[in-house]
Amino acid sequence: MRPRRPRHNRATTKARDATDQHILRLHLAMVDKLLADPTPLTHLYQVLEQRYQAGQLRHSAYIHWHSILDCIDQPEIFRRELLDQAERMCKLRRRTILVGILTEQERIALLYPPPATTPTT
Repeated sequence: MRPRRPRHNRATTKARDATDQHILRLHLAMVDKLLADPTPLTHLYQVLEQRYQAGQLRHSAYIHWHSILDCIDQPEIFRRELLDQAERMCKLRRRTILVGILTEQERIALLYPPPATTPTT
């Protein structure tokens, strides 16, 4: 495999970085859930095809997503590719095809964790 290219020098903001981190956190949970039970994979391929046929995905994005889904039988590669922090994957995650994997309660718990309690002394 070839080494990863570093992220391009795009203008970053705190808000964009925070959004990317939220999206990454959600995708980490989705990766774990898919690796534990790959049953939704058929649905994800359908979503990929529908978006491609509707012109919502460029061919390169279609191929990229397809290749990621195809390596679910290789968990370390699947995880690495889906959670890659390169700019290209950040953009793809922003318009993810991984829909219907997490419940609304799971998303809320990930995005708005309860505040940590401090022990009283």
